[in-house]
Amino acid sequence: MDYKKAGVDIEKADSLVKDISRMAKETYIDGVIEGIGGFGALFELKKYKNPVIVSSTDGVGTKILIAEEMKKFSGLGFDLVAMCVDDIVCQGAKPLFFLDYIAIGKLKEDMYLKIIEGISKACKFAGCALIGGETAEQPDVYPEDGFDLAGFSIGVVEKKDIIKKIEVKKNDVVIGLASSGFHSNGYSLIRKIVKEKGLSYKENYGFGILGDILLTPTEIYSPIIIKALKNYRKHIHGIAHITGGGIEGNLSRVLPNNLKAIVFKNSWKKKAEMDFIIEKGEVEEKEAYKVFNMGIGMTLIVAKEKQEEIMKFFNENSYKAYLIGEITEGNGEVELR
Repeated sequence: MDYKKAGVDIEKADSLVKDISRMAKETYIDGVIEGIGGFGALFELKKYKNPVIVSSTDGVGTKILIAEEMKKFSGLGFDLVAMCVDDIVCQGAKPLFFLDYIAIGKLKEDMYLKIIEGISKACKFAGCALIGGETAEQPDVYPEDGFDLAGFSIGVVEKKDIIKKIEVKKNDVVIGLASSGFHSNGYSLIRKIVKEKGLSYKENYGFGILGDILLTPTEIYSPIIIKALKNYRKHIHGIAHITGGGIEGNLSRVLPNNLKAIVFKNSWKKKAEMDFIIEKGEVEEKEAYKVFNMGIGMTLIVAKEKQEEIMKFFNENSYKAYLIGEITEGNGEVELR
């Protein structure tokens, strides 16, 4: 009896290391001392006077099951990186490096490399290094075609530049950046609707093949927000990544207790696929805004006098920006109108 007969192919995993290392090295940035290959990856902080490390971890969730259904895996890497780097930028941090964890029932080379390639491309887009990771072949824990993904991102910000709730002021405004779709939230509900309403992932319902649209990669906002912070740091008072919990659940996390955000629901263009899923699933509006991002993937609270200039900046850089709300006296909550 050997390990391979038990379901774990060490030789196959080892043979893929060269491909992984090649893709990872293409993401390396200044500061990487040693990446994939050692027991621990090494990264040197440079040019910071009082650096504060910011970290985030996340996964892709049951969006994985739609990727399995469609046999399309490359976008999952973008999802994984985006969910982490777009979290840490909310506190003003620049992503430095990323690590992945892939647990899989049986290692399949083509699928595996597509996922890693997606992670690598996303890291290059985000300007951070894919510096390490772990692949765990776990027969019996996962079915042969089953797997799960987790990601870990580390960023840095000068202590004086950390974005804090106290900066948010009455009469500030809320800018929303358009999402690329559902991102990586709400897929358990989406899958239930598709199943119970007899929908097909392979069918075009007027906005594209449903499965392909649902696999649209999560938008990565961190590079453009880092640029915005260089230009408008004094005028950007809060940033909220719209993930699980929707606009209400996430924007409220950056509000002080004495203020509230009023968000106007008709101030941006909704996604056709979201309207379709909500209608087919007979999802109540309140529930929809709690589960989905509803077309807004990132929000920024900014000084009113700079709103037009900041919106112009995002729009000119191919990120659709909407003026979606305002800050008033309140109790730290978000009111949808």
